Amino acid sequence: MEQTQTMDLQSKNKTAYHSIDQNKLKIVCDQLCDNIEDLFDYFNLDYKNNGKFYSMCCPIHGGDNPSALNIYHIGDSYRGNWKCRTHQCEKIFKGSIIGFIRGLLSHKEMNWLESGDDTVSFGQTLDFIKEFSKIDPTKISVSRVEKDKQSFVSNTNILTQKQNKVSNTVKREHIQRALKIPSPYFLNRGFSAEVLIKYDVGDCITDGKEMYNRAVAPIYDANHEYMVGCTGRSIVDNIKPKWKHSEGFRAEECLYNFWYAKDHIKQSKVVVVVESPGNVWRLEEAGIHNGVAIFGANLNDKQKMLLDISGAMKIITIMDNDDAGIKAREQIQKKCAKIYNIDHIQIQTNDVAEMTVEEIKKIISPRIIL
Repeated sequence: MEQTQTMDLQSKNKTAYHSIDQNKLKIVCDQLCDNIEDLFDYFNLDYKNNGKFYSMCCPIHGGDNPSALNIYHIGDSYRGNWKCRTHQCEKIFKGSIIGFIRGLLSHKEMNWLESGDDTVSFGQTLDFIKEFSKIDPTKISVSRVEKDKQSFVSNTNILTQKQNKVSNTVKREHIQRALKIPSPYFLNRGFSAEVLIKYDVGDCITDGKEMYNRAVAPIYDANHEYMVGCTGRSIVDNIKPKWKHSEGFRAEECLYNFWYAKDHIKQSKVVVVVESPGNVWRLEEAGIHNGVAIFGANLNDKQKMLLDISGAMKIITIMDNDDAGIKAREQIQKKCAKIYNIDHIQIQTNDVAEMTVEEIKKIISPRIIL
């Protein structure tokens, strides 16, 4: 891919970056990681996406081992940490994505391997970042709200890692084989086959299974690889209770649809909170992809922690049209108002699932903006 920009680092005036603290640098790193493949393409790098990290030949020392350099764009603290496992180039340029860019620029602009200690400076690297990504590190404002949100990150990752170790034993493909997808029950309730197939929603017709005679909605981990639990609606009159979670499923630690919604939330900075999976499906049918469900009318602390690392700046609630829904709006307002902009949308139907796609596009879609 041809580079569309040229940047003469040597001729740039030095910019004063003395006011940049670690909170601002973290925001810079996060924004660079959000568009990390654009950075790779700018430098004509060949890379492989391994899910949680990228691998490539080290472009800084000019290596030829395609797995020697790993850059972790998803991390617990600073995203963009990297390692050169053959020449330890990160020790020269520092192991952050800013250090990675500094190493790339030094190799490109000065050929540091041949010129000793002559490397692009930290300030020149930030000059490049400012021009390349339109991020001005000196103008980033880190509010108390942003600092509070950042403090939740490590705790939440510990939470999700613990959940994965305990519950992630059933792969998605096994679930798809075990259910009759799309669910005839939910098709009769007016949901499209497309959305039910996307969410692996199917009827359990295998006698002896925990969810036998129920229409089942699997709940997956954040990587959409393993089922961490499921919820099922009885499809025959003599099966009680009407709704049932699978044994051991910790609904209070999960947000339904987080595996699909997280990328849309990160991009839009908006999350739409509803009560149940059916509400998420109807939003999805209307083209709203950043909806998550809290499995009831209460946002738990661990669910909020997931929101805190999602990148959301605004919460839109669409609770059910009943007394529990009113209390849910009040509870979410109290729990989240110090950190988020909050908008509560009240509807005329019992819940979002009873709305038509056209009604959602007319009433809800225009309000899903910052």
